[in-house]
Amino acid sequence: MTEEVIDTLRKDIGDLAAYRDALLERFANPALKHRTWQIAMDGSQKLPQRLLGTIRDRLALGLPANRAALGVAAWMRYMTGVDERGRAIEVKDPLSGRLRAIADAAGGSPEKLVDGMLGVTEVFSDDLPSNASFRETLADHLASLLERGASETVSRIAGEGRGD
Repeated sequence: MTEEVIDTLRKDIGDLAAYRDALLERFANPALKHRTWQIAMDGSQKLPQRLLGTIRDRLALGLPANRAALGVAAWMRYMTGVDERGRAIEVKDPLSGRLRAIADAAGGSPEKLVDGMLGVTEVFSDDLPSNASFRETLADHLASLLERGASETVSRIAGEGRGD
C-alpha cells in the first residue's frame, strides 16, 4: 500500500495515509480467518480488479510495480497445483483447467509459465503481456518463488528500496 498503491490513488478521496492505516489494521485483525488458498482462489477473476489496475497505473506513470507483480507471480505459482514441499494442492478457479494445462506445459520454467499465463487475455488483456519490464519482473519473482520459496522471496522484495 505504502510503496506502490498510494501513488496511483486519486488525491481527492481524502487522507490516503489514514485509509492505508485502516486497511492495514483490518488485514492484521486475527479474527479474520481467511486461509491463503481462499485468497488465491478465483484469482483469474480477482487479479484484474485487485492488482492489475494498480500495475497498469504504475507502468503508465513510469514507475515499477515490483510488489504488485509479486502478487501476480504468487498466483501463477499457485496455479501449478503443487506446494513448496511438492505436495498437490487444490486449485480453485473458473479457468483452472486451462490455467493448469498452461502450468503443466511450462514444465517448471518460470519464463514459459509467465508467457503462457500472460496469454490468457481474459485476465491480462493485450497491454500487460506486451510490457517487457512487467514480463521480466514476473519471471524473476516466479523463479524466486519456485527456487527459494515464498518466505525468502517476500522478505527480499519487501526489503528492496528501504536500505535493508
